[in-house]
Amino acid sequence: MDDTGLDRIAQFARQEIGPYLAAHPEDRYPLPLVRRLAQLGAFGAAVPTQHGGGDWSRRDIALIGYELGRGWQPLAGLVSTHLKLCRQVSEHGTPQQRERWLGAMARGESVFARAYHEQGIAHPAQLRTRAIRRGRVAVLDGRKSWVTNARNADRVLVIARSGNAAVGVLVDPGRPGVTIGPELPRPGLLGVSLAEIAFADYEFDPEDDVLGGWDHDLTQSLLANDVTSYTARAVGSADAVLEHAVRFVRDGLAHRSADVQGAIRLRMGELAAKVAVMRTVWHALLDPRPPADGTPPEAPNPPMTSAVAKVFCTATLQDVVREAATLCGGAGYAAADHALGRHYRDALALPIIGAPNDVLLSRIGERELGPVAADSHATTPTPTPATTSKAT
Repeated sequence: MDDTGLDRIAQFARQEIGPYLAAHPEDRYPLPLVRRLAQLGAFGAAVPTQHGGGDWSRRDIALIGYELGRGWQPLAGLVSTHLKLCRQVSEHGTPQQRERWLGAMARGESVFARAYHEQGIAHPAQLRTRAIRRGRVAVLDGRKSWVTNARNADRVLVIARSGNAAVGVLVDPGRPGVTIGPELPRPGLLGVSLAEIAFADYEFDPEDDVLGGWDHDLTQSLLANDVTSYTARAVGSADAVLEHAVRFVRDGLAHRSADVQGAIRLRMGELAAKVAVMRTVWHALLDPRPPADGTPPEAPNPPMTSAVAKVFCTATLQDVVREAATLCGGAGYAAADHALGRHYRDALALPIIGAPNDVLLSRIGERELGPVAADSHATTPTPTPATTSKAT
């Protein structure tokens, strides 16, 4: 990738998204912005050059998420999802599928969504959506929750069970057998659709329409979920929020008394410190370099993982947007420039989308603890109505 491509996307995010949102309802699909990103090559960043893409590095793709996260999280989510699917088609698709789809995906002519999540399901082996072969055709039945860009995607990669495999079915959402539910109400992440999709006897070609061919198992790919994009989006949002707060507070600081100025500087220092640590975590994730002189560090220095980075940065962003809104007072809560409020509402979703932070923390804890021997004397208490919880 040449720096010019990323520079143009950064310029777009910082100069065009704000004016667009000031002139259009936040819950309207941002087709003009999507078309601009296609012109800038953002949709082809993860596509190999032989298929018309840019074949950008992992770091540069993360920087797309950062820049769009600074501007508007729903747009960042749409592009990040599409780029993940570009990579999956490139890695798992048959030669015919790569030839058919990657060029159109790179140009933004075919924007993809993914339908994977089912409420209460934590592992691909537990999916209830089924793909069943019936001679020369196959059928898809099931229901998917929380599908980003459900209403405007040209194709939806639906993850379903086929025997012991988790397969990806390339679904045309305009064909019979697909029902897109109503828009899911939510406080933020507006503009880009979020809805359930149901499949009832949706017929498809068992070879051409299954990523990699019939029974090509995506389980390991799904379990090795890279959540780097969510960290990038969180850090981008935090940087934009800090800049907004600094600009607002600086303009009015001279009119405050000396003791109030001291308190504001202290709060601003706390805010800046949190954002600085978020940036450090993100850079450690993208560029895990050894010490410059090649000597081992004195303290243990385990590599940063995308799971740890996502948990920390998306959780810390909640503090950042809340403290920035407090610093800005009424102008942070209700103002003509509604960027801070938008960042606040959109940030609420980041700990639970992609892979929920609680799930990631459980995996991190499991890795730290290792295998635990069963205690033959341990007993399992009988759940009571007060202690029984329902999985969500």
